[in-house]
Amino acid sequence: MQAKGLCSNVHNMQISKKTSPPVDNIIKKLEQYRLKNRVPQQQLADEIGVVFSTVSRWLNGKTKPNKIQQYHIENFLKKKGL
Repeated sequence: MQAKGLCSNVHNMQISKKTSPPVDNIIKKLEQYRLKNRVPQQQLADEIGVVFSTVSRWLNGKTKPNKIQQYHIENFLKKKGL
Protein backbone atom coordinates (compact mmCIF):
# COMPACT_ATOMS: atom_id res chain seq x y z
CA MET A 1 0.00 0.00 0.00
CA GLN A 2 1.47 3.35 -1.07
CA ALA A 3 1.23 6.35 1.24
CA LYS A 4 -0.83 9.22 -0.08
CA GLY A 5 0.11 12.83 0.33
CA LEU A 6 3.26 14.88 -0.03
CA CYS A 7 5.74 12.00 -0.34
CA SER A 8 3.94 10.34 -3.21
CA ASN A 9 3.43 13.70 -4.94
CA VAL A 10 7.08 14.65 -4.65
CA HIS A 11 8.09 11.46 -6.45
CA ASN A 12 6.00 12.44 -9.47
CA MET A 13 7.03 16.10 -9.59
CA GLN A 14 9.69 17.38 -11.92
CA ILE A 15 11.69 20.18 -10.42
CA SER A 16 12.71 22.84 -12.90
CA LYS A 17 16.13 24.13 -11.96
CA LYS A 18 18.49 26.35 -13.90
CA THR A 19 21.69 24.44 -14.26
CA SER A 20 25.03 26.10 -13.82
CA PRO A 21 28.46 24.81 -14.74
CA PRO A 22 30.09 22.47 -12.22
CA VAL A 23 32.14 24.29 -9.58
CA ASP A 24 35.40 22.79 -10.83
CA ASN A 25 34.80 24.25 -14.30
CA ILE A 26 34.08 27.68 -12.83
CA ILE A 27 37.30 27.65 -10.82
CA LYS A 28 39.24 26.42 -13.85
CA LYS A 29 37.87 29.31 -15.95
CA LEU A 30 38.67 31.76 -13.18
CA GLU A 31 42.28 30.53 -12.97
CA GLN A 32 42.68 30.62 -16.76
CA TYR A 33 41.39 34.20 -16.84
CA ARG A 34 43.73 35.17 -13.99
CA LEU A 35 46.82 33.66 -15.61
CA LYS A 36 46.06 34.86 -19.14
CA ASN A 37 45.47 38.43 -17.97
CA ARG A 38 48.21 38.41 -15.31
CA VAL A 39 45.78 39.31 -12.56
CA PRO A 40 47.10 38.85 -9.00
CA GLN A 41 44.94 36.81 -6.65
CA GLN A 42 44.38 39.90 -4.48
CA GLN A 43 42.98 41.89 -7.41
CA LEU A 44 40.79 38.96 -8.43
CA ALA A 45 39.49 38.69 -4.87
CA ASP A 46 38.70 42.41 -4.79
CA GLU A 47 36.82 42.21 -8.11
CA ILE A 48 34.73 39.23 -7.00
CA GLY A 49 34.14 40.60 -3.50
CA VAL A 50 35.98 38.08 -1.35
CA VAL A 51 39.25 38.11 0.57
CA PHE A 52 42.57 36.93 -0.85
CA SER A 53 42.70 33.76 1.24
CA THR A 54 39.33 32.64 -0.17
CA VAL A 55 40.56 32.88 -3.76
CA SER A 56 43.80 31.16 -2.79
CA ARG A 57 41.91 28.25 -1.21
CA TRP A 58 39.69 27.87 -4.30
CA LEU A 59 42.64 27.84 -6.67
CA ASN A 60 44.58 25.38 -4.50
CA GLY A 61 41.57 23.05 -4.24
CA LYS A 62 41.27 23.33 -0.46
CA THR A 63 37.72 24.70 -0.58
CA LYS A 64 34.99 25.35 -3.12
CA PRO A 65 32.84 28.43 -3.49
CA ASN A 66 29.40 28.36 -1.93
CA LYS A 67 26.31 29.05 -4.06
CA ILE A 68 26.40 32.81 -3.53
CA GLN A 69 30.09 32.95 -4.38
CA GLN A 70 29.47 30.78 -7.47
CA TYR A 71 26.82 33.25 -8.59
CA HIS A 72 29.25 36.17 -8.27
CA ILE A 73 32.04 34.27 -10.03
CA GLU A 74 29.72 33.36 -12.92
CA ASN A 75 28.63 37.00 -13.26
CA PHE A 76 32.25 38.15 -13.15
CA LEU A 77 33.22 35.69 -15.89
CA LYS A 78 30.23 36.74 -18.04
CA LYS A 79 31.28 40.39 -17.76
CA LYS A 80 34.75 39.36 -18.91
CA GLY A 81 33.26 37.50 -21.87
CA LEU A 82 34.09 34.00 -20.65
